[in-house]
Amino acid sequence: MSSCRNRKLTSNSYRLNIFGFPGNPNGTNNLGLLDQRLAVEWVRDNIANFGGDPSRITLFGQSAGGASVDYYSYAWTSDPIVAGFIPESGTAIGLGQIKPDQSASLWYNVSTKLGCGDASSDGASVLSCMRTKNYTSILQALPSGGVTGTTGFGPTIDNVVVFSDYLNRSAAGNFIKKPMLVGNADNEAGLFRAVAAVQGKSSQYSDAYWNAFNLLGFVCPAAARANISVANGVPTWRYRWFGEFPNTIITTVPDSGAWHASELSVLFNYTGPASLGIPAVTPEEAAIAIYFRGAWATFAKDPVNGLRTYSGGNGTGWPTYLPGQNALVRLAYQNLTGPNLAPSQMYDSGCPVTFAVPSSALVNGSTNATATGTAPPSTVTKSEGGRRETGLGLLVFLGTLLFAL
Repeated sequence: MSSCRNRKLTSNSYRLNIFGFPGNPNGTNNLGLLDQRLAVEWVRDNIANFGGDPSRITLFGQSAGGASVDYYSYAWTSDPIVAGFIPESGTAIGLGQIKPDQSASLWYNVSTKLGCGDASSDGASVLSCMRTKNYTSILQALPSGGVTGTTGFGPTIDNVVVFSDYLNRSAAGNFIKKPMLVGNADNEAGLFRAVAAVQGKSSQYSDAYWNAFNLLGFVCPAAARANISVANGVPTWRYRWFGEFPNTIITTVPDSGAWHASELSVLFNYTGPASLGIPAVTPEEAAIAIYFRGAWATFAKDPVNGLRTYSGGNGTGWPTYLPGQNALVRLAYQNLTGPNLAPSQMYDSGCPVTFAVPSSALVNGSTNATATGTAPPSTVTKSEGGRRETGLGLLVFLGTLLFAL
């Protein structure tokens, strides 16, 4: 993100899979999320030494990193630290949570394979034995990741950092009410569909499956999370990424489109080596990348007002999001630079579960002069989804990075 001048960008490493979310019923779970919290605390305590402002930390991440950002927004209400959130293609509602008994079953399946005992064994002895195993042996004992690459080990309900009642908490306003920029890619399934093809499993998944995968796993959760913030009077922006360039195409039949994580190479100004046959960045892609990075950095500098007047050389600012209004920002739409606005119902009409936004919030909540009014009730349909510098800002990327200005 070299174009984000005077911004301090930090990333953190945290434990994943069984190492970050072990499922051990006799130990602490969700270690990966606790690692992330420690990283945020470190940034707060140390970023001033690097020219950053600890009062302007924006947390952002993509996919599981996006969900991590959202988990954080519900877990640390008494001491938020951060000033803004950017969950990309992942929310607490969309990713879903594992129940403790499911997580424990996964733990014991691995411990049994490694000869450390099962659910009938002494829990302390199982853990002690597991600690003697090297990481390669543990990885080999994990179940197959399948098309999505997940092995089942992930955020588990403990009602401390991961909860079982996100919609109820949302309705009660029990989350960190800081500005949010939330969204997803136009064809998230494009990546996973390509993986299925490589694995020889394309015939197992229909077009209808992939359409539902997009809708329930990403579109509806992003819509619901945006609605939650709007309903609670939080400044909110919602985007949808459409960028498709020669160096991001992974399949042509079907067209991979703007697939899951395809925006990251643009956001971080990266393209693969030409020696591998990867095409160079096009002028259109380069222009969009500058605008894209500028938007994220502008939000981090001033999460409340920055995007309202952000032009990046194109347009006159972003409207705050309102369901049913012409306020969904389509980024790189038709590979053009600048915001292209659309009503949310163009993409949300198939979402089966609602999170209603009161009319008072639609009129007075997170609106500005370019986006006011009341949405027809039929357009407020959202889903909780599938399964489960001083004077500047700071970005912290989880699962990918952190911003601190």
